[in-house]
Amino acid sequence: MRYGHVQSGDPINLQSLREELDVDTSYALVKTDNMEVIRMALPQGKSVEEHVLDSEISVQCLQGEILFQIDGRASSLTHDDWLYLKKGQPYSYSVKSDAIVLITIVFGEQQSS
Repeated sequence: MRYGHVQSGDPINLQSLREELDVDTSYALVKTDNMEVIRMALPQGKSVEEHVLDSEISVQCLQGEILFQIDGRASSLTHDDWLYLKKGQPYSYSVKSDAIVLITIVFGEQQSS
């Protein structure tokens, strides 16, 4: 994974960033004690076996198509789709067409509502 941490208050353009990075590249935009934001370029055919993160995550699809398997249910993400996974929720995915995703991982204790 490449690191290029963005400074607080500095805007970036995800469209131009997409053009600068190759496919199958992970790029950590920001990592703090509370969260990490990663921009991932994923090639068609890539897949990840079921696994679990000990954090809440969100996934925003900026380009392409990814098929997620969550709790025995298939969900396809395409341009501008977004999903949330709770802490400890098992998931897997396969990339149906070259994709760019923005992943946000939230660390720490889960707040009660």
